[in-house]
Amino acid sequence: GSVILNRKSQYYSAFKAFLDEHNDNELWPLDAIKLEQHSRDFTERVRVMGKNSVALYKFLTGHNAVERVYHSMNDTGGVYNYFLKKGGGHCPLLSFVLKDKPKTPQFYDSLEFCKGPSLGTNFTLVCPYTMIAHYDELEWAEKCGVDRNLIRVSCGLEPEAVIIERMERSLKNI
Repeated sequence: GSVILNRKSQYYSAFKAFLDEHNDNELWPLDAIKLEQHSRDFTERVRVMGKNSVALYKFLTGHNAVERVYHSMNDTGGVYNYFLKKGGGHCPLLSFVLKDKPKTPQFYDSLEFCKGPSLGTNFTLVCPYTMIAHYDELEWAEKCGVDRNLIRVSCGLEPEAVIIERMERSLKNI
């Protein structure tokens, strides 16, 4: 990973001091080269992933097995648009909950996607977010409005039809 600090920020000095004290700043030279190479098309990759998430959002929102979908598309308060940069799009990340919650583990196991909590890969990843992030505090998370059966999807670069077909197959099996 990397951190870029804005020198004009009022917090720059504090962040810089913290990083100077706690970061070893060691990066293997070949890793630096690879990171730079992968950064060249980052904007276009994120744009494709965002479009894939919009397509998946539309599919899931209309599906009778899905109770609710969480995505930047359903921001009605204007927060997303407030922070949207010129030329920006929607986030590749979305989450959803099934109507038949006891079937969530079966559904999750049937998904034909890589599974894990990471973000930013070129391929689609899914994870049972609340179970991973709040395993020992599920009741507390639910009191805060975070369903224990929440499935998080980080859309990748696969064609949107592939992502939707895989999701549809798993939804048919529940």
